[in-house]
Amino acid sequence: MRTATHLAGCLAMIGGLVLTTARPGAQSAEGPVKSLGNFSHIVASLDRSLAFYRDGLGLEVTGPAAVFRPDEVIMKLANVPGAQTRYTWLKVPGSAMAVELIEYKDIERQPVRPRFQDPGATNLTVRVRDLDGTIARLKTAGGRVITVSGAPAEIGGRSRIIFMQDPDGFVIELSQSIAPTPVTAGAAGNVLGAGFELTIEDTDKTVAFYRDFLGMRPIVGESFNGDKLMADTAGTPGAQFRQSRVQIPDTSDAIRFIEFRGIDRKPLGTRLQDPGMAMLQIMVRDVDALLMRLKAGGAQVVTAGGAPLDFGPLRIAVVRDPNNLFLELIQRPPQ
Repeated sequence: MRTATHLAGCLAMIGGLVLTTARPGAQSAEGPVKSLGNFSHIVASLDRSLAFYRDGLGLEVTGPAAVFRPDEVIMKLANVPGAQTRYTWLKVPGSAMAVELIEYKDIERQPVRPRFQDPGATNLTVRVRDLDGTIARLKTAGGRVITVSGAPAEIGGRSRIIFMQDPDGFVIELSQSIAPTPVTAGAAGNVLGAGFELTIEDTDKTVAFYRDFLGMRPIVGESFNGDKLMADTAGTPGAQFRQSRVQIPDTSDAIRFIEFRGIDRKPLGTRLQDPGMAMLQIMVRDVDALLMRLKAGGAQVVTAGGAPLDFGPLRIAVVRDPNNLFLELIQRPPQ
């Protein structure tokens, strides 16, 4: 069991950050961020979500689900006093990222049920071999199709795509290449790869946060796209959307953003323990220095006491991004 994964399975992160317009001072050449870690869902029922992602989607569980347990350090890190957590994680083929499922108990929870267009909602993009079979299995496991037509759409002559929500409201974008996908040795599963996308309230503010404080390189969408087929396929009829991304220098790790307009939006502003919220791990070089910069810029620190805590060999703090995505900042000891 990886220690970082163990902790992430016990933490959940979201956000609500007030970003100042002042740009911080020069950063080191390396930058504060080393890589991205796992992407986690806070769920109402771990058993139900396992049936969806393991049996329906075809992700591989890398270990048995942990039992509920209290941990004083985790309670402080995630600011969930008295809570117990239960978690597991699933491997994503072709990716260093894992999908983690986290369930809380002994603390008040309120389901969020985010819509794709709501700032703070997250989207897991998944490429599969068998789209029709996957849709059928996910419906049986409690999934709901949000594509307006109720059926996959052919986009660009290359892919068939459909959007669904899992039992807690997380958006899943499923795609299958129209061209046959060859089966290589050791890669015969249904899932071929996956990515992560965050719905944001304001592109400029979000990009400024990840660029200026986390040192990521932005590629910003210059205009909104009003393509009707794509909006209907995403379950956001009538909307226009603008897509951007930020990338960690000298790596392939990136976070994709999507901003909607022309459709009702309600920013997510709920708590760590609420089903429907999400978290993202970020591996950093110096968590104390980074947290000081974030606090000076107006970021909301979730960790009780506002300072990093030690969890085994790791030093960790939890903050919110401008869109209510929890970010788990993890510093590992030197290798």
